[in-house]
Amino acid sequence: MGHNVLVVDDDRVTLEMMDLILHRIGYEPLIPQSIPEALEIARKRRPDLILLDVQMAPVDGWGFLDALLEGRAGADIPVMLFTARHLLPEEYARYGRRVVGVLEKPISPLELKEALDGYFSEGSG
Repeated sequence: MGHNVLVVDDDRVTLEMMDLILHRIGYEPLIPQSIPEALEIARKRRPDLILLDVQMAPVDGWGFLDALLEGRAGADIPVMLFTARHLLPEEYARYGRRVVGVLEKPISPLELKEALDGYFSEGSG
């Protein structure tokens, strides 16, 4: 299998689809059941990339990133934002190089594969 990708989203259907798609395109998905579990996986398993939804409840993507940075153990894991809302660079600028890309939902399996392959082929992974 390829790189480990932690998918953080509050929608079960999205998580199930991402699990299936990531397996099919050659990645190893890590699919948590909750935000606390996602933080634990990030800190213990050290995924190669976090695919993070921004609009979640009760903790949004920014809250997840802040919690990840507080723990320091996962502070250097790259994050690709995955959201249904168009984001402006100013919205995630405070996270600097941690945010390595933004994908807008809906995204096709081919677009996801191209984005992930592009990121990892740049020597980042």
